[in-house]
Amino acid sequence: MNPDPEAEQLESDVLEWMASVPAGFLAPGASREACFGLDAAGGRALEADFAALARRIFAFQVDHIPLYAAHARAANHAGIPPLPVTAFKQARIATFDPARERVQFHTSGTTDGRPGVLHLASTRLYDQSLRLGFRHHVLPDRDSMRMVSLVPDVAEAPHSSLAYMLAAVRADFGAPESVVVHRQDGIDWRALREALQTAIAVREPVCLMGTGFLWVHVLDACEAEGQRFELPPGSRAFETGGTKGRTRQLQHDELIGGIERCFGIPRSHVVGEYGMTEMGSQYYRLDLRQAVLGMPAADASWSYPAWVRPGLMDAETGRWVDMPQAREVGLLAHHDLANVETVAHLLTADLGEAAGCSFVLRGRAARGDPRGCGLMHEHTEVMR
Repeated sequence: MNPDPEAEQLESDVLEWMASVPAGFLAPGASREACFGLDAAGGRALEADFAALARRIFAFQVDHIPLYAAHARAANHAGIPPLPVTAFKQARIATFDPARERVQFHTSGTTDGRPGVLHLASTRLYDQSLRLGFRHHVLPDRDSMRMVSLVPDVAEAPHSSLAYMLAAVRADFGAPESVVVHRQDGIDWRALREALQTAIAVREPVCLMGTGFLWVHVLDACEAEGQRFELPPGSRAFETGGTKGRTRQLQHDELIGGIERCFGIPRSHVVGEYGMTEMGSQYYRLDLRQAVLGMPAADASWSYPAWVRPGLMDAETGRWVDMPQAREVGLLAHHDLANVETVAHLLTADLGEAAGCSFVLRGRAARGDPRGCGLMHEHTEVMR
């Protein structure tokens, strides 16, 4: 089945725009202009371009996704209403015919056992956003390096967006010695030790990549065995996600301290990432970029590319507020122009607090549907 010409044009226009705008913050700042290193005129132009593309994508998506069209009508929102990510557990959220589907990414489904599913006919936008964002935040000083992944390979976990993501960055930026040390029954400790000891012997820095869940297991094993590695200067760690109740809890500072103690990777070189299966782009910490480029230390908020806009929604009123205007803790919403084939504006169950034009995470909302989610539930059965 042939692609939709309108979808192809939208994808091409977004790809072209992505290549011309910042892939992340250049410095911490109170405004997007400051964060992206733009003057006032440049900031206005960026916002105008984002808004124009956002309107085109919204019009396309409500024309092709009946559930989202119903949600938009019910929300009675003056702008572009965010769709609760719980919708991905209840219906197929996609703008294209199932016959054209190329990839499915599944959420963990830890809340109620049902996974959400992201359907994609093309990974071009996903790949472009990932490539630009990862390079900007994790490899701002290098074209490539040895990568050691604690996460299963994509062949082992074909529906994991994280497995896909790390396979893609290894293909784009990994040195030939890069390796996956996760097997079906867990971490292959011999392979991990060999990879790290070889890198130490040849004095080549390493990028160690894993989830919070896997990092806890690795750090616990290193502590139990008294194992320590002094990885070469320039080595770094990539950490994403929480433990999701699957293992003992470890506070973020403890996790970073454990990585520093067990692998000799300084705190400044631990890159935190925040993302979600339903979203085509990611947020990153700026600490490493600032450190390797000799810039002032970053704050605790998240850096994001120019094609993403975070916002907050009040769970009681359903009012959405752009980050620079937000004053209270609310539900995080992400407007991601890389999501052309699904829905670009998404409402999460994560709580956030504004920090200039970015945010800091404040946990998860209490169980129960906030008003925004309730609006979507009212129309799910009708639109199936």
